Amino acid sequence: MEGALHLLLRPYYRPLGAAVFLQALAGICSLVPWILLGYIAARDQTLGDMRVLWPIAISGLLWLLGQTLALYLTHRVDAGLCHQLRLKLATKLQRLPLNWFVHQGEDGVARYVEQDVRALHQLIAHAPTDLVNLLVVPLVALGYLLTLNLSLALFVLLPLGAAVGLFMAMRASRFRSAVEQRDRTMEHMLESYGSLASHPVAVRQYPQAGVQAQAQAASELFAAAFSHWVQRIGGFSAGTQLLLGAPLLAVWAIAGALGSGHSQLPAAQLCVFLLMVKAIAAPLQAMGHGGDALRSARLAAARLNALLAMPEMTEGTQQPDLAAPANIDVRELDFSYAGQPVLRNISFMLPAGSVTAIVGPSGAGKSSLLLLLARFMDPDRGQILVGGQPLDSLSDAGRFRLITPVLQQGCALSQPLDQNIALYRPDAEPAAIHAAARAACLHEEIMARPLGYQSIPGKDIQLSGGELQRLSIARALLSPAPILLLDEPTSALDPQTAVALLGRLRQRAGTTVIVSHRLADVIDADCILVLERGQLVARGNHRQLLAAGGLYRRLWDSQGDTYGY
Repeated sequence: MEGALHLLLRPYYRPLGAAVFLQALAGICSLVPWILLGYIAARDQTLGDMRVLWPIAISGLLWLLGQTLALYLTHRVDAGLCHQLRLKLATKLQRLPLNWFVHQGEDGVARYVEQDVRALHQLIAHAPTDLVNLLVVPLVALGYLLTLNLSLALFVLLPLGAAVGLFMAMRASRFRSAVEQRDRTMEHMLESYGSLASHPVAVRQYPQAGVQAQAQAASELFAAAFSHWVQRIGGFSAGTQLLLGAPLLAVWAIAGALGSGHSQLPAAQLCVFLLMVKAIAAPLQAMGHGGDALRSARLAAARLNALLAMPEMTEGTQQPDLAAPANIDVRELDFSYAGQPVLRNISFMLPAGSVTAIVGPSGAGKSSLLLLLARFMDPDRGQILVGGQPLDSLSDAGRFRLITPVLQQGCALSQPLDQNIALYRPDAEPAAIHAAARAACLHEEIMARPLGYQSIPGKDIQLSGGELQRLSIARALLSPAPILLLDEPTSALDPQTAVALLGRLRQRAGTTVIVSHRLADVIDADCILVLERGQLVARGNHRQLLAAGGLYRRLWDSQGDTYGY
């Protein structure tokens, strides 16, 4: 592993080295009792001879201690590494632009934080000891067999060598595409069934279509890919298991002894042969599943390494001048996503204390512009100045004191409602919290609950989409930040609540920017910015834009037919 993961692993080289040494010692000690028992049997000694029993007992104890300590060390390294990696990922995810998260989808971040980190468990906790067993135990056992009976040892090695050859053939490049297709279709199937579990209403509303059909199709694709993979390597796999099976090896060793002039071979020596051959075969048998686990771990490590190496948004160092007017100046802004332009050459200036609306058809770039103003993403070109300071020059803490964003999807933490509302001002008095909830048209509904502001979302109450949205707005209204950014603040509200809420938002001191698809909600804004296909095509107040015609007039007329105004 290279890069960030290599740096994370480097502090653990010493305990990993100790684990490898202890496992090697344990592997050797695991063979000593069988060798000594063969020695006892060959010389007709009894188990009462303490000179022989002591080495057996000591080797058994060393095996137990070495194995236990080796696994303890590797699991301790695994726990420490995964803990440090999760901390590093948490820091990294805070510095990535929001569009990266959108590109990952619902389960993308969970894959990195949960699945990929968990996959490293095999690589760190088990691979060092497994590899030592795979190398040390067969080599020591083979060396002993060669000294015991050279010709028989070479004969017994034939099925073992053939099994290793079959295993290497299964890992050949010509089968790689089948393995990758199996893994891709399995991952797609798991994602599809995860989506199926997350959308039970859609499944029942559209049976045999939509989410359910996608899950069924993904399952069929995986079955086909798995069947193709089995057909290609199934014979190799079955042959490997057969050649490494204890019955075949035992029969092979006995046949070799009888057929090569060793019919007078002592039974004790033959038993030692069989035990040593089994000791060689055991780690070889684990190569298949261990190889798949290690392959998954290596792929996970590569993905995590690539994520940790991704360019991140750099944090500024300056603090905002909160005494300066909270005006917003956008200059020649360009932004693209996945190679497609989203915003092009956007320039405007919003005076402090003004209310500005951003409108336009779906896909015009409204929400992207708002996210850029919140610095959840950085533009490809251009500059955003807030209060005369470049937005990217501000520290994160300073930016939070200056700007409060409210995104379309509201959220609630698993803590009392008053603490949920006070996230931006944890020291806020109850009266201020209640005032913010009242301004967000949420106070009466909270007080109607048995526990009031002490209700815990998800435990004591279940909040609707509209209530979550108003909770986020109440949280923002309590914030002391002079700039408030709102993305579709009334999308989940009924018309009466939406009118009341917008009226209270307009009474707020400070600079307010509202993204809205419904023009009637923002007709009294000081300035309306009209976006179309990523370009700023018009600006002005409601009357000016209606008189000018163009896109705004067309949107107004079409919404008038829909909403009846």
